[in-house]
Amino acid sequence: MNPNGDARILLYDLEITPILAWVYDMYDANVIHVEQPKHIMSVAYKWLGDDNVNVVSQADFPGYFRNKHDDKQVVKVLRQLLDEADIVVAHNANGFDNKVANARMVYHGIQPPSPYSTVDTLTVARRNFKFGANSLQFLCEQLGIGSKTKVRHHDIWRKCIDGDMEAWELMREYNAHDVELLEALYLKLRPYMHNHPLVGLKGCPTCGSANVQYRGLQRSKTATFHRFQCNDCGSWSRERLSTPDKPQLV
Repeated sequence: MNPNGDARILLYDLEITPILAWVYDMYDANVIHVEQPKHIMSVAYKWLGDDNVNVVSQADFPGYFRNKHDDKQVVKVLRQLLDEADIVVAHNANGFDNKVANARMVYHGIQPPSPYSTVDTLTVARRNFKFGANSLQFLCEQLGIGSKTKVRHHDIWRKCIDGDMEAWELMREYNAHDVELLEALYLKLRPYMHNHPLVGLKGCPTCGSANVQYRGLQRSKTATFHRFQCNDCGSWSRERLSTPDKPQLV
């Protein structure tokens, strides 16, 4: 957490290989033997508030050409990023990114990072909205955010594994652009995230802004609350009523 009390928010996205296995049939396959498990090819990440998206890939490390299935160096970088984060944001974080990260860390005998909170934009979309689909591509197109790159993961992953450095550059661009889309989607959906982890110790609990305005009362069956809205991110918060006077949210 930053010295001023605001949480460090990490937005990230993983690109992985398929599982390499022996099968008898192409459909409804019964796997006979796993030749190579899936591993992390690259991780793109951005700290909320920073300008740049960074990408770390297998091809960035000298040992890559000796063993193209060894992702340990990438996983070590990912572990450090997660360790520094208070909140991590990913699309399908709960079902994919966080679990893949954990699987590769334990595979390499790497200790887990310090605990962090997760915002899964896929879960948010499913829980709070009814779009036609909830993929990153569809949501970003529907909300006017943008679209994925023309060259996709399935177009180039094999070339990357074969050591094609031009393909690796395309993979980095694809991975980085997904994080740019993720950030825009996260900020678009954030006002609707009623259980967003606490970001700031003062002001808006969702984004940390001090630009918060009192908006009257909210009543439940058992209590009455002062209601506030952030003029920056648009999210709502509340504070249990303790005095009849209008409070100052601090």
